Amino acid sequence: MSRHHYRRRRRRNSLSSAVDDTAHIAASFGPVGALWTGAIGFAVFYAALPACMMSWTADRKATMKGPAAAAFANLLDQVMWHRFISPCQWAGVAILLVCSAIAIWKLLDQAELDDEDVTFLSFISKGISRLIGH
Repeated sequence: MSRHHYRRRRRRNSLSSAVDDTAHIAASFGPVGALWTGAIGFAVFYAALPACMMSWTADRKATMKGPAAAAFANLLDQVMWHRFISPCQWAGVAILLVCSAIAIWKLLDQAELDDEDVTFLSFISKGISRLIGH
């Protein structure tokens, strides 16, 4: 009888994947296109998605009734901030940083970026973004 070893699959954070994917998209453009990609990604992740989430939570809090409504509303705010809004804003800053770095790289060096360069820039931008956010 053969044994199957359980190997935990390492799941990537979807926001981290969004940063990586945006970096690869920005690398396919020129310097101006990479900068626009970063600006749009920043606007979406730093402002638009959190605003939609805050609107959704405001609607949910308005429907809460009863003696525990205030406590649940406070809990909902904290959960949304720590689990969704703050990570989205982190991703927005990381997208802006990596796309800006790609734009500067392309402006200074006309050679195309390969996948390893883009992955390295994405890794560095995520680290800097985490330092800025915390």
